[in-house]
Amino acid sequence: MSKSKPLDGYKVVDFSAVFAGPICSRFLRDCGAEVIKVESPGVGDLTRGVNGITPVFAHFNAGKRSIAVDLKQSAGQSLVRQLINDADIVIENFRPGIMAKFGLDFESLQPENPELVYCSISGFGQSGPHVNRAAYAPIVHAASGFDSVHAQSQKGPNEDEVMRPSNWEIMVADILTGSYAFGAIQTALLGRERGGGGGYIDVSMMESMMTLIPAHIQSAQMEQPALIGRFFPVKVKDGYVMACVVSDKNLECLAAALNRPDLLEDPRFVRGPRTENFYLLAEEIERWSASLSARECEEALNRAGVPCSLYQQVDDLFAHPQVVERNSFASIFDDVLGDFLIQNMPFKLAGTDSAAASWAAKLGEHTNEILSECLHLKPAEIEKLRANSVVS
Repeated sequence: MSKSKPLDGYKVVDFSAVFAGPICSRFLRDCGAEVIKVESPGVGDLTRGVNGITPVFAHFNAGKRSIAVDLKQSAGQSLVRQLINDADIVIENFRPGIMAKFGLDFESLQPENPELVYCSISGFGQSGPHVNRAAYAPIVHAASGFDSVHAQSQKGPNEDEVMRPSNWEIMVADILTGSYAFGAIQTALLGRERGGGGGYIDVSMMESMMTLIPAHIQSAQMEQPALIGRFFPVKVKDGYVMACVVSDKNLECLAAALNRPDLLEDPRFVRGPRTENFYLLAEEIERWSASLSARECEEALNRAGVPCSLYQQVDDLFAHPQVVERNSFASIFDDVLGDFLIQNMPFKLAGTDSAAASWAAKLGEHTNEILSECLHLKPAEIEKLRANSVVS
């Protein structure tokens, strides 16, 4: 029998939209917290799309109840303040200052709920000269130095020109920042449980991205920077594989796989010079791998103990034996979209079912339920609010 989830009984009021905040609150929900998603009437979270719900929206918001409230109206602000009175956690990712305009910032709420853990997620944090700059993930990728590091690493051994930075479809900043926010909230909850009371959390997307380039941050401070490890895709007859020969043990395994004991004595590939000469080492591997398929090369190198992977296609993941064994996906159903899969959290809690929920809410689907259950409003009171466009 599955034991209770670690966050059972915790209540989250979630004002966040798009990716960073919603992935954080979905993880909280998967760990047992009740999450009430506060959305604007009519549109709601932009990831809902024109039809009100999309698979991407469901991925980030499965299992959250939705209430649609107009926060520009004082009556809407009052309703939400009441919802927060007994909440444990608030999450928001508006531009800094917006929640204060609604009277829903930490300073306004904390006197009524001193145990509240309040998490703000923004592009550049809640202070500094860039505090009011708009920020989507690609903006933060560029501002943090991450894109420059990535572009530099794409150069081949004989390429001197400055390369155009990558055009990312992967919202690294959003997912990374949401994960840090998730961890920060757990830390604040632990502090609260130890008697420290509630608190305010300021999570910056830019600083989150900077944590991905620590070696380059250190290198930039040195007069003679140490060479940073480089990796290079190895060509096979039907594409590429990634092989990482980092340690001396890796090199020994590679030499055995290729039947090339001479590699162990080659001064270019001993520890130290090996980093600078990895392109040359890749060429040695390619002399062997050029006649192999990606899967044959991967199997041979892994069998020998060389860290290696072919470049997996996303649509192959659903049947990947590692993914299937670990139940990495959960099935979700929508009456318009039908059945589809969303990813579970990337960690398992022993003895606890932490799978994603099998449903995602329509915009305002739980408005009446939440107002009745949490605020004890009568049907006539709810209808009056709806007639005045306070809720929908």
